[in-house]
Amino acid sequence: MTAAAAETPGRGGYRLGFDVGGTFTDFVLLDSGGRVKGTAKVPTNPADIALGAAAGIRTLLDREKIEPGAIASLIHATTQTSNTLIERSGPCIALITTEGFRDILEFGREARYDLYDLTVRPVVSLVPRRLRFEVEERLNADGSIETPLDIGRVPKLAGELADAGVEAVAVCLLHGYRNGVHETRVREILREAGFTGPIVLSHETCPEIREYERASTTVANTYLSPRVAGYIRRLDGLLKQGGIGAPWHLISSHGGRLRVEAAVRRPVELLECGAAAGVLAAAGIARRVGWPKVLAFDMGGTTAKAAIILDGKPILTRSYEVARNARLKKGSGIPIQAAAIDLIEIGAGGGSIARIDRLGLVEVGPDSAGSDPGPACYGRGGRAPTVSDACLVLGYLNPDGLVGGEYPLNAQAAAEAISVAIARPQSVDVDTAAEAIFRVVVETMANAARIHILERGLDPREFAIVVCGGAGPMHAAALAGHLGVKDVLIMPRAGVGAAVGLLEAPAIARASRSRLEALDDVQWEEVCDLVEDMRAELLTDLGTGGAHDLAFSLSCDMRYRGQGHEIDVPVPWPLPADGRHAALNGAFSEAYRTLYGRTNPGGRPEVVSWRLEATGPRPDPAVHTAESSPSAGSAGAVRRARFAGCPMDVPVLQRSRLEPEIRLEGPALVEERETTTVVPPGAEFRADGIGNLRIRIGSA
Repeated sequence: MTAAAAETPGRGGYRLGFDVGGTFTDFVLLDSGGRVKGTAKVPTNPADIALGAAAGIRTLLDREKIEPGAIASLIHATTQTSNTLIERSGPCIALITTEGFRDILEFGREARYDLYDLTVRPVVSLVPRRLRFEVEERLNADGSIETPLDIGRVPKLAGELADAGVEAVAVCLLHGYRNGVHETRVREILREAGFTGPIVLSHETCPEIREYERASTTVANTYLSPRVAGYIRRLDGLLKQGGIGAPWHLISSHGGRLRVEAAVRRPVELLECGAAAGVLAAAGIARRVGWPKVLAFDMGGTTAKAAIILDGKPILTRSYEVARNARLKKGSGIPIQAAAIDLIEIGAGGGSIARIDRLGLVEVGPDSAGSDPGPACYGRGGRAPTVSDACLVLGYLNPDGLVGGEYPLNAQAAAEAISVAIARPQSVDVDTAAEAIFRVVVETMANAARIHILERGLDPREFAIVVCGGAGPMHAAALAGHLGVKDVLIMPRAGVGAAVGLLEAPAIARASRSRLEALDDVQWEEVCDLVEDMRAELLTDLGTGGAHDLAFSLSCDMRYRGQGHEIDVPVPWPLPADGRHAALNGAFSEAYRTLYGRTNPGGRPEVVSWRLEATGPRPDPAVHTAESSPSAGSAGAVRRARFAGCPMDVPVLQRSRLEPEIRLEGPALVEERETTTVVPPGAEFRADGIGNLRIRIGSA
């Protein structure tokens, strides 16, 4: 499909953001003035997530009495990509590589992610060995041709691919990042020989050094390509069938809006898109309230995610792993070399399943009950106890149901599931077992978040926590207590906060080129050509013919010769005509000293890669008004809830009815349509003037 680069306003100028999660799909609708017109939360349809998303959009528009033609633009995040890799549910693909490199995906870095586990499971390649093919060719590290491509071998591969039922092909040749001539020629010959499926080239997907990571990223992009293209075509057809002809974008893992065409070419950039949306919403709030150090915390039905935000900007990473065999163990997943918000992801959500482990201890996650059948309390046949079941038994969840009562909850089923799996084996009552589940999941998240912060040389106690997600507000105060954090902020409409973040995402695109050379040997004319080449690529990705509304920033990866890893160095561009080497060396020394506290006077700096980022204007933040339909419950309501082993009668308040800046003391349960905030005893809370719910831990 094609989509106009510019957003053509509909009759009403409405903007719609929707985030497909593992358990629920969230929707937020803004009017032409940026005010939140309506929200919705519906169970994700795992059998056909596009159909489920389209049905949810129709439900929201019908409820708000808005015509589909009034939608001016849509922006979307989905779990389709990450789930495809985790479940290994993609198509049959092949890899074509240089002779002698057939097994690079198995060799990897030749390291075990757990040295002491004799039963450690290796990372299973997305391409079986029988579908990895070699061609005779060789490029030198500078891109010059050592051995020409054997063009007689490639046409024969087309027949072998067809016989094996291959749907897509990855081409990753040695040093292809430096010179893509052989990879391009392989694609041309395969097309001439009749192969019609996607052919993904490494120099177009990941033009950077490190052969294993480049091959892994290219293969992952190839594996995702047919599934994502089919999903986008289906969703686009359903939207048009429903009367929505507006252009739409997808959110990238690094937090920028991607055109549909760019997402189809590089679906690997969507792997962490859902998590990025929640971080963007938290970053916007951090800027508005002026907090310099923030931990964005997003807990939904399947997972919990956390990210560090410094001075209103999320920390980015240029490599990460997906589909790990072992939680929190580096090297146990598929490496992806692409820009992304630096996240820590924990298999702990509302639907995470609790059990007794081999040592007789309570264990929670990482597997989830999902949306079908879901937790036992959903009444859809689920029998395993989950975090949501524990929260219902503890009195934190409204027994009348989720989303303002639209989805009834079965407290008896929740108690029975916890009794069978946890309470009876442990010889404790159901309430004690439920509290153990809650405590374990909070401790798991706190340990992961603490490590994530400490690894960057920061102190968790200096942070504030900004929260979104349907389950986040129930656990945020307890998480803060474990981390020593004093300030917690529950964003407006936190239950659909990620969808709000989608609508606040600017258009961002990033490009990179590797050129490994000593700083003294940098050829500045070639660098200028690289920058212009990247600039043209970014303009194509963002779909604009001019750069007048874009801000460009250049950086490079540098290190001292002999080091194995590099650091990011911002580069003022253009560099002065005289003294370019000195200017870049000064920028590197400053960045190195900031990170490590010193420089290496005898070291010889070298440049590894150049990177260019283009950023469009940032949309205005969403304007939150009082909910049009308050959640279930009435003023003065009280619910029996349990804190630290003590049952007590706890006030139940409606968030929409809280008077701004009136300070109240916990315990309290603050309900809204999509979630409930748990305020523990000893905490103070208030609604601020811009719709946030603030909690001060241990101040009362």
